[in-house]
Amino acid sequence: MNTKLLALAAAATLATAACSQEKTVDTTVTTDPATATVTETTTTTVDTTAYRSEADMMANRVAQDLKITDPTVVERVKTVYYTRGRRLNTYTTDTTGRYAALKAANDEATANLAAALPAEQYNTYTSHLNDYYAGQPYTVVVVGSAPRPSLEKRVGGGSTVTKMEREEDGDKKTKFANGAKVKRDDDGSLKVKRADGTKIKIDEDGNRTVKKPLFK
Repeated sequence: MNTKLLALAAAATLATAACSQEKTVDTTVTTDPATATVTETTTTTVDTTAYRSEADMMANRVAQDLKITDPTVVERVKTVYYTRGRRLNTYTTDTTGRYAALKAANDEATANLAAALPAEQYNTYTSHLNDYYAGQPYTVVVVGSAPRPSLEKRVGGGSTVTKMEREEDGDKKTKFANGAKVKRDDDGSLKVKRADGTKIKIDEDGNRTVKKPLFK
């Protein structure tokens, strides 16, 4: 009889564990012997796997739609969608201010993608926002109505500017906390170093050279 009860208890424990999805909750109960007061502390840990899976799926869809082949750009898109997913999840059950919060999260994702995507691909993305934010509020972006973020903003990716220099010969240098750099020569040529180590040179004739790091 005891053996059957133990088997049933073990099965129930396994079934309960299988039902847990995104969150695990640990509850600790302590009793202060002096006051006989029971204190309960609950710690909630959020599993981010679901956010990353959805971000990967959306980034791959965007990459396919926009014909993005650069893996670095795809990773930037994944980061944008991962951040968006975390924000959207906050309002899945809390209806207070939900519409405005969802709209803000989608608008933020659109703005961040302006720094992650080349201009032509970004314009294509914004012309199909209804496909990517289906059923959710967002601000319609009219292609060409908003100024394109500067090269420095796109390269910096929101990182803090740590140093700006203007040399006597007219050259300008901008450095960012994430390691990115932009140098503009007075002849119109550019030298760019992205945060991932990729180096881009554009000469005064518009010829472009890209060198990617061997190791990341």
